[in-house]
Amino acid sequence: MSTTLVPPSTHAPTPDRERVLATAAARRREQRRRTWHRSLAKHLVLCVVALSMLLPLAWMVTTSLKADGDVFAIPPQWIPDDPQWQHYREVFEALPFARFFLNTALYTLAVMAGEVLVSIVVAYGFARFDFRGKKPLFLFLLITIMLPGEITIVPGYIFWAEIGDTLGVELINTYWPLILPALGGQAVHIFFLFQFFRAIPRDFAEAAYLNGAGWWTILWRVFVPLSRPAVVTIAVTSFMGTWNAFLGPLIYLNDVEKFTVQVGLTMFRGQFETDWPLLMAATTLSIIPVLVLFFTMQRYFVPSRASEAVR
Repeated sequence: MSTTLVPPSTHAPTPDRERVLATAAARRREQRRRTWHRSLAKHLVLCVVALSMLLPLAWMVTTSLKADGDVFAIPPQWIPDDPQWQHYREVFEALPFARFFLNTALYTLAVMAGEVLVSIVVAYGFARFDFRGKKPLFLFLLITIMLPGEITIVPGYIFWAEIGDTLGVELINTYWPLILPALGGQAVHIFFLFQFFRAIPRDFAEAAYLNGAGWWTILWRVFVPLSRPAVVTIAVTSFMGTWNAFLGPLIYLNDVEKFTVQVGLTMFRGQFETDWPLLMAATTLSIIPVLVLFFTMQRYFVPSRASEAVR
């Protein structure tokens, strides 16, 4: 019995099929074109925003290298012909700026350590323990976020002055009124960490507890490592906020030897004139620690991986 093999038929594309393929190809080209236009527009907007933010920084750096007569020259000269590098040396000769840096560094590290440690413990308590009055207390904590810090300046000054008189010690013109409030934590930081701690699966804590770890050990060995991006974030924001603080040190500190960098910058401004090159040179120096810290810790600003599968 013979078998007849039928070769596969090859049909030429029909007009309808060609029209469908052409329409699909046109749609893909149109979609790519729109995507490219949206991407171009987005990057143009980002470039404009970045330029608007970098322009004051560029003006600050170039002004620090200009002579006095060239600061407000029209048209502005962005690259000085004769850079005045000696302005950075004169900053330390005109004022005890190195002392200002040391004061600010010690004060900032003390405040940052207090805020971060206390905020971690308080957020852990709110996130993992149930106790009477928890909700009203947490609500009160959230309300304090809405209050501007400036409204506590005058009451705070009176409070620390009276406490010093009661104890027989001088608290005004010291760093204690600036450091001790940090031991109460920061409401924004507590709330931020609270959200991170709540997202950590309870299986982690239960597994550590079954292995003999106490709640204190669980906090520092489980919760804090898993929330490292959040901890680094509040540490950096605390450092930046304290380093750039002006009103508090201005009110509580009277001795020039105790001034911070931000208060010391005001000493370059006179009643009738301002030495702009020296002021901009000092300002450029003052932002270096913040920039170094930010770019060093930037790699930690990533989403936490605490919600991954339980090992």
